[in-house]
Amino acid sequence: MRTVLVTLLGMGAAVGIPVGAEAQEGPAPLFASHEILDLTLTADFAALRGDRRASPDRAALITAPDAGGGTIDVGAELRTRGEFRLDPANCSFPPLRIDVDASTAKGTVFEGQDKLKLVSSCRPGRDSYEDLVLTEYLAYRTYQLLSSQSFHARLLRLTFVDTGRENAPETRIGFLIEEDNALAARLGATIFDLEEGKNLLPAAFDPTSLMMVGIFQYMIGNTDWSDVAGHNFEIVDRGGAALVVPYDFDIAGIVDAPYATPDPVYGLASVRDRLYRGWCGNSFNTHLVLERFREASTEITKLWTDVPGLTEATRRRTVSYLADFFESIETDERADRRFLRDCRIRPTG
Repeated sequence: MRTVLVTLLGMGAAVGIPVGAEAQEGPAPLFASHEILDLTLTADFAALRGDRRASPDRAALITAPDAGGGTIDVGAELRTRGEFRLDPANCSFPPLRIDVDASTAKGTVFEGQDKLKLVSSCRPGRDSYEDLVLTEYLAYRTYQLLSSQSFHARLLRLTFVDTGRENAPETRIGFLIEEDNALAARLGATIFDLEEGKNLLPAAFDPTSLMMVGIFQYMIGNTDWSDVAGHNFEIVDRGGAALVVPYDFDIAGIVDAPYATPDPVYGLASVRDRLYRGWCGNSFNTHLVLERFREASTEITKLWTDVPGLTEATRRRTVSYLADFFESIETDERADRRFLRDCRIRPTG
């Protein structure tokens, strides 16, 4: 595998990036379907709730469907992850990572899986938080409709069996997110490990990738990201040009979590207020990307309209929020001011 040296202008450093991996065709079995997957997860969740500062691996068991219509047990380990939702002041139940035992996963949907992010209600027992999980999942699905450079996600009906307490099993909505290395392999790319505290210049990125992501984040009302710093983005390299793949949308306006507040630096009254934080691009590329959003508008709206499980109030609110966006990009003339003039000028050095 050859190495390309990409100079990080403005950082005074050069980083070797391996390139040349071949893209894998199609998603892994776990992500090959959008049907809700019924799983049971057994572990000491009482202990995991306390794993906030330290995150040891804790034994777990996944009861998953097998090829014959029955179930099979898959070994795993769980650990806590994240930052904001890991704080007990914000969430009573922490976000988790599942490390799958490959030797027990053969013949199941977990075959070939390793480290998976699990998203579920951070305040179990509150129905409104179930809607938050489902809307964040739909944000992942929405970007998947727009671009192949997106994380795959699989919706779950997940039953938690807590071996640390004598509580009845609890079933709630959740979803799994594709591992970053699996994403990179699928795209024929490799993970770009950006040194903490360092930034890439926009010139190091594929301009279409930047434009697509910037408009998407505007569409869902998300300002909690930085492409150049890799904040809530996976940066991957495919032949010398960096691609950005977004994740973590719980602060977005379309999700509208009760704990979400905009960064004061942006002067927004609410996360529901949209702000375009993307870079200025050329007119041709911008209009090309906007046309992709227009082409996908019917499919995106149908996704949010038809998904089961959302409360009607949330369904109406989110579909209306999307309709406002699509109305704002009906023509290039309406969109030009926002995406070609009210944009960030790219630094050149």
